[in-house]
This record gives sequence, C-alpha cells and structure tokens, in this order.
Amino acid sequence: MDPVSIFTSIKVAYDIAKGINALNTITERNEAISKVLEVLISVQQDTLVMQEEYSLLLREKDNLIKKISEFEKWSEVENQYELKELAPGVPVYAYKKIDKSTDPMHLLCANCFSKKQKGFYIKSEMHYSGTQYKCLNCDKEILDYSQKVPMRHIEPPGSALF
Repeated sequence: MDPVSIFTSIKVAYDIAKGINALNTITERNEAISKVLEVLISVQQDTLVMQEEYSLLLREKDNLIKKISEFEKWSEVENQYELKELAPGVPVYAYKKIDKSTDPMHLLCANCFSKKQKGFYIKSEMHYSGTQYKCLNCDKEILDYSQKVPMRHIEPPGSALF
C-alpha cells in the first residue's frame, strides 16, 4: 500500500462527509455516513499494512548495516594476514607483523579463514617427518615438513665404545 492511495481515500471520505448536510433524507445521510466509515476502516487497514512494511524495512536496513559492519571488520582482519604455503600443498594464513602491533607471530587455518573465522594453529606434536599443527577452531591438522626433528644416532644397548 502506498501513501498516495491512502490520502486519496481520505479525500474521498472528506468529500462524502462534506456533502452529508446537503442530503435530504435520513436514509441518504446514513448511507453516506456508512460509506465514510467504510473508507475510514479501509484507510486504517491500509495504514496498518504500511506500518508493518515500514517495520520490516527498518529491520532489513538494520541487518544490512550489521552485515556491512561485519564485512568491514573482516576486511581489516584480512589485511593483517597473507596466504602462504607452510609446506608444499599446505596453505595457511600468516600474520603480517605490523610496526606498532604487539601480537606475536601466528598462523591461521585456511579452511576457517575462508569462512571468515580465525582458526588459530597450535603445535600439537613434533616428529621426524615434521611439526604437526592443529586448528583450535575446526581441529584440522597440518604437517610442516620444513621443521623436522633431527634424528640422533642411538647406540644399541651393550655396545660400549670404550
């Protein structure tokens, strides 16, 4: 419902009401009054519909403002990271150290990052094939082959060198 049609209906009701005094019989007057009441009830219903539509639009506007704000905040977060390859085929988002930042160097899960979430990787274990990291958010595990634990030569028991 648009405001123009509501105002048009109000004008019709006004014109009918204005002409009531010129009517000669009580029946004509009652019919005119009845018509005015019909128009006013219709205007009231249309106004309620318009109020509901207006409320819906306000909620949509608020939701869009919230989404824009979240998008802008995430854009700020995205600018603090760069996509790197921890090892061949192992993508992570690495924190870009900014001059004034006090945040320590850290890695984020590429899977979580694509969902606009910060999934921090922590070292879960180290073994001969590399260092294993686990995402605190989605539990995804990755292996950094570049950080292998050096193997030490261990003498078998009973073989004394001296």
